[in-house]
Amino acid sequence: MKREGLYLQNARSIAPLPSFWGMGAEFHWVYWGCLLTANGDQPILEVKNLKTHFFTDKGVVQAVKGVSFALANGQTLGIVGESGCGKSVTASSIMQLIKSPPGKIVAGEIIFRRQKRRAETIDIAELDPKGIEMRSIRGGEISMIFQEPMTSLNPLHTVGRQISEVVELHQGLGRKEAMKVAIDMLDRVRIADPEERIKQYPHQLSGGMRQRVMIALALSCNPSILIADEPTTALDVTIQAQIIDLMEKLQEDFGSSIIVITHNLGVVSQMADFVAVMYFGRIVEYGTAIDIFRNPQHPYTVGLLESIPVLGRRKEILVPIEGIVPNATTEIAGCAFADRCPHVMAKCRERLPMPSRVAGEHTVACWLHTDEEALVN
Repeated sequence: MKREGLYLQNARSIAPLPSFWGMGAEFHWVYWGCLLTANGDQPILEVKNLKTHFFTDKGVVQAVKGVSFALANGQTLGIVGESGCGKSVTASSIMQLIKSPPGKIVAGEIIFRRQKRRAETIDIAELDPKGIEMRSIRGGEISMIFQEPMTSLNPLHTVGRQISEVVELHQGLGRKEAMKVAIDMLDRVRIADPEERIKQYPHQLSGGMRQRVMIALALSCNPSILIADEPTTALDVTIQAQIIDLMEKLQEDFGSSIIVITHNLGVVSQMADFVAVMYFGRIVEYGTAIDIFRNPQHPYTVGLLESIPVLGRRKEILVPIEGIVPNATTEIAGCAFADRCPHVMAKCRERLPMPSRVAGEHTVACWLHTDEEALVN
């Protein structure tokens, strides 16, 4: 499912749009995503008004502030934004991997429609993170590729043992059968001589090979959803391209839905069907990959695209996003991007903008595109 012809380009200038996405009074209950797939099926995952906070000695860090989106079967959703915007915490919340204390999911729902073993709809946010049901989902039905494989893989065990252990736990196979699955998975992620590689420890592999092992580990039980958190971080460009091609090929083979979390817009432009742009714990813009890269509407999205060099396009100087992200414990009444926005208005600092529809499934939360008359009415 390779996306041809979609390349990073200079963002277009912002033009206010009169459209307004009608909705209820509560801002955070807006769905950023398709509630029904093209054939009318319900999405496999719905995140509704998710709020995850960390209670520290210096104050409450509201890492995720009412995030909502939906993920359809076989779809790839890219979540992008600067470091600290809440991308990884959102993923960890879905996996119930928030360390408590100090972290806690304080509100919201994570609706998962199970498709393996038995068909049922459950709210992951209500499950015990250490309970049997969540442990059966984590790794078996929803898997995650973590940011740094060197710290995610256990240095005391061979990579073969780590993959086979997951297979034994979730598929009930014996050790010999599970090891055969591990060899097959290493072969599928294009690691040469898998029979020998399964005997090696993580430190004996290169960075690219460790990332392939992480992908093999995540896909070993054929999960319904794969969450890839910065899957190409610290890899050189050629290895990045190989990892992206590999994930797309395996998605076709396994039919998994994918959530790609990254600050690398180039990765998202190649992989994602839909893109959610996060800033300071909230989704500020959502749309198809073509919508986001060819017609960005939020000033933050425009800034992200303007600050990226484009191969083959001459540009004397890149345009950085001025300022810094606010302190995580700061309470902000209006738009968190106001202090950095070149189009800031008085109301931006006073009230949180409500999402409005640009076109189709392209939505943006910005006062430049919110019809105040519609709000009053």
